Amino acid sequence: MALLDHPRNVDDLSADKGFQWKFHCDLCGGGYDTSFIPSKSQASSRRLGFLSSGLSAMGSLTSNVTHASGMYGASQMASAGSQFKGMSAEWHVEHDKAFQQAVNEAVVHFKKCPRCKFYVCADDWNDEAGLCTKDAPSLTAETQAMKAQVRVEQMQAQVKSEKLYDGDSSDRSTICPTCGKPSGTGKFCQNCGAALGYKECGKCHHQNPPTVSFCGECGTKLG
Repeated sequence: MALLDHPRNVDDLSADKGFQWKFHCDLCGGGYDTSFIPSKSQASSRRLGFLSSGLSAMGSLTSNVTHASGMYGASQMASAGSQFKGMSAEWHVEHDKAFQQAVNEAVVHFKKCPRCKFYVCADDWNDEAGLCTKDAPSLTAETQAMKAQVRVEQMQAQVKSEKLYDGDSSDRSTICPTCGKPSGTGKFCQNCGAALGYKECGKCHHQNPPTVSFCGECGTKLG
């Protein structure tokens, strides 16, 4: 049974020295490179001439339409025939056999969704539902994503509700140490009239809070 139904899912990376394919996930586009299979012939049919090589190549491809059509569409097979028309008949026989080997290698890396018929990689497959994540998103992943989004929205709302200090202190109001009420922006409290500036000690010039009676540095009585 062939792995993929659509030709867009596989890139033929083969060259004269060997064979390799890249299979792609239908959802994320991620790819899996099959192991490189060296060509035993390693000979180009260009040495035999364009006409003979072209006929040999097309003959080889035609003989393998039945087992490869599940993987390649008709247009892709024609494209492959054109791409490798300069290769020898022996190379094309090796190419066909290597292709089947590559399919068998890649099949374990993809799942076919029974609903949408997409072939997807392990990251896009929901084992619990037996469907791809497009048709059956992972509840755990969706829940975590929603929780993260809610946390972001809560953080944004909190930041918007806060009044952030912009560096302008012209309208900032302090608490009066005497009456405990907002003092305003002047030198004296607008509620009780108490001085808001520091008391400077006349002896040691230490700056003391306005509510103290003695200097905290030298003990001198403050006026």
